[in-house]
This record gives sequence, structure tokens and C-alpha cells, in this order.
Amino acid sequence: MSVVIKKVVVFGATGNTGLATVEAAIKKGKVFVKAFNCRNTLITASKLARSISNSNSKGFVIENLSGDRKGIITLGLCRPETKNALGKQVIASLFEVLDHIKYDQDARVLVIHSLVKGVFCAGADLKERAAMPEAEVGPFVGKIRQSITNLHDLPIPTIAAIDGHALGGGLEMALACDMRVCSSTAKMGLVETKLAIIPGGGGTQRLPRIVGPAIAKELIFTARIIDGKEAFKIGLANHVVEQNSDGNSAYNRALELAEEILTHGPIAIRMAKMAINKGLDVDLNSGLTFEQAGYAQVIGTKDRIEGYEVTAFVRDKAKLGIVAPQKVIQGDVLNKEDVNKAVEDQDGVIIVLGTRNDLSPTTMMSDGTKNILEAMKKNNVKRVTCCISSFLFWEREKVPKPYIPITEDHDRMLQTLKECDREWVAVLPPHIAEEPAKGNYEIKNEAPVGRVISKYDLANILVDCLTSEQHIGHYVGIGYPQ
Repeated sequence: MSVVIKKVVVFGATGNTGLATVEAAIKKGKVFVKAFNCRNTLITASKLARSISNSNSKGFVIENLSGDRKGIITLGLCRPETKNALGKQVIASLFEVLDHIKYDQDARVLVIHSLVKGVFCAGADLKERAAMPEAEVGPFVGKIRQSITNLHDLPIPTIAAIDGHALGGGLEMALACDMRVCSSTAKMGLVETKLAIIPGGGGTQRLPRIVGPAIAKELIFTARIIDGKEAFKIGLANHVVEQNSDGNSAYNRALELAEEILTHGPIAIRMAKMAINKGLDVDLNSGLTFEQAGYAQVIGTKDRIEGYEVTAFVRDKAKLGIVAPQKVIQGDVLNKEDVNKAVEDQDGVIIVLGTRNDLSPTTMMSDGTKNILEAMKKNNVKRVTCCISSFLFWEREKVPKPYIPITEDHDRMLQTLKECDREWVAVLPPHIAEEPAKGNYEIKNEAPVGRVISKYDLANILVDCLTSEQHIGHYVGIGYPQ
């Protein structure tokens, strides 16, 4: 079960962790998504290809991305010895993979790309097909056609990232995707008529629906190969980008497009895709019926995303820098009127109070926490997450002496949370590192986990705990598996 949080205030928003938390709230609230670059480290296609054995029998590598890209699945074609040609084993495995993705409720967007530099997919494995008995050729082509149809029928958006050659069945696979992103140096064509055959994976049907019948006929009749710029010009590609030295510029642009899709309601996206696909095959009135049916599926759901309205509570507005919450309140957590003004009309609260490296004895953080909780009760705000030192997991005599006064105030913060009647989660991070989010962190109730956490993963956890249930009323340890 989750709660609906539309408005959230972050107390202590100008420290390193506080700024990251404001950014996380903005991103997860789907507000100003374009304003910040994703912190996750990208593994370039060429580097990843080198780390994968060429004997990969399935012919592709599947990745479920994490962090801000959670929900994006990438399917990397990886048969360098055949230029990613579609053979029997690849097609058989593709059936299984697409069936799994179809029923994966966490899947939001699929990006198909190549892990072999300079090629997307060369089409059917002609060497394998030449060795087949004549009786097997028809069923084999039928399986290719059906696998590409299964790709077309996936309920989630699909994007083909074409960084190299996409010929024959390779282009037909890309045509079955909802969108295509290509590099300027990519080469595309349905070249089957050169072999005295015709496209057999849906190319004669999908290409005319995308570029129009006249252009499609010209491309198929002439077996012409076009580059990325021409593909964009005729509407075959949604985007064209200049190729980079790693040979993966289309893949990077496809991930950006997938991130943009992630900012919107997943059920709404599925229903929109259903209405468009089904509507293309019928008359307008029938198509409107599909639209009406899809709309009825989403109107009553909590999937509709309106975005967090993020308020930052700070002492000094200038220290927010380029971070752009929707509202900024300048005040002091020790001033009850300031605090009440910030909490008023909010749905959730995140507390990231600090002393800016001042380790002297203090009650500022615990007193500020008391004021916040009091204001929450007054304004009927139920949910709060709070960042507190992991030294509370240590025996007090083992805490380094300079940190004992601060730890004592963190202890008072925790006791204040335990005694309140709000729905609280206390997050006790270990060493907070200035490094990209990894996403593979663990969270345990009342137990330490690891020795380090990225400040961006910490920020995500503080925001995520506002809408999850399993840690309510607990103090939690976080970190990466040892």
C-alpha cells in the first residue's frame, strides 16, 4: 500500500544531502525533470560489449536499469560473429524474453539496441537459413514474423536505438517498435528484393504505415539503403543524432527519451499505446471507441501523476544554487511560526537538518524536529522521513569523541520521533559519498547495512520512504551489500 503525496517540504535543504534530496523530490515528483542530469553512470555499448562473451548463446543481454531509470529495460543484441543476425536460438530466446516483459508490472519502457559497434541487426541469419532443408524455411520465417509481431504487441512503449546497420529483418524489428532513434551514420533498408524475395517479418505492412505507401514502395522495390538523416527526413526515425566515438549516440538519446516517458502515468501510457495501435487499423469512429475504452481504464486510478510540489525550507536562499524547487521558505527551525508556515498545506515532510560541521554540543536539531512534528500535528500532516546519524547503531563509547555531542542530539531526534503520533521513518546513513547513485542499496529495520552510501541514493531513499509502508515506525540502516 502507498499514500498519495503531492506536496512535500524539505527542512535543511542547502547542505549536500539536503540539496540532493530536493533534486530527488523534484525528479520523483515529475517536476522540472529536464533541469537535472541523471546521476547514474552509463556503461557505453562498446565497453559493455567487450565485457560479454562472444559465445553468448541467446544473442542478447537484458538489463533492468536502476535509480532514476528504474522501469527501463534494455535489450542489447550481442552476436558479433554474425552481426546480430536472427538465428533459430535468438528467435526462440526472444519469444521467452518478450513474454516475460509483457507480464512484468515494473517494466515501463523497452529500449532495443546493439552491443556490437557499427551494426544494429543484419536481419535473418542467411548462412543458417541456407543450411536448412526447404521444409524448414517457411516455419523459420514465420517464427521471425511472429517474434517481431510480439514485439509490436508489447503493452509498454518500445524504442529502437539504431547506431549501425539495420537491414532486412533488423529494420523490420525496428519498425515494430513504437519509436526509432538513429545515428547520422546508421544504414537502414529492406533489401530482400536483391535476393529475389520480399520482406517477411512485417516490413511490407509496417513501413507503409510509417512513411506512406509511395515511399515504402520505392524503398522496397529498389532495395535502397538510406542513412540516419534520410530516415529522419522521411519520418522513419523520430530522432537523428550525430555519432560519437563510442558508437552509441542513438542509444544514449533513446535512454533520454525513455526517461521522459517515465515521468508520466504507466497505465495511461499503456492505454494510449493500445488506443493508437488499434485505432490505426479501423475507421475513425471505431478508433474513438478504443480511445473511450482506454480512457475509462485510467480515469479512476491513482496512476494519474500530478507531480510533487516541492518546498525547500532554508536559512539562506542563495545556497540553493541552481536547484529550483517550486517554493522556497526562508526561516529557522527554532522559530515555530516559520516552521508552521512551511508545513501548512503539505502532504509530507523530509527532515535533513545539520550543523554545517559544527560539532559542538547542540539541541538545535532535536528542538527543530520537535517544532516540525508539532506543526505536522497542527496541520494534520501524517508522513515524515528524517535523516539521522548511523552512529546511533554504535555503542556510545565507540563513537569518535568529536562526534559524541552531535550523536547525542541525533539520539534526541530519534526519541522525539518514537514518541510522536506521526507516521515516521528515520534513515541512518553510513558515510555519505560524493559519487553517482548505484541503486543496489539495501534497507534494514533497526540494523546497520554498509559502510557507505551515495548522497543521491540516500536522497532517493528519503523521498521513497514517504510513500512506502514497510519502514513506518522504524529507524533503518542503509548501504551497499558488503
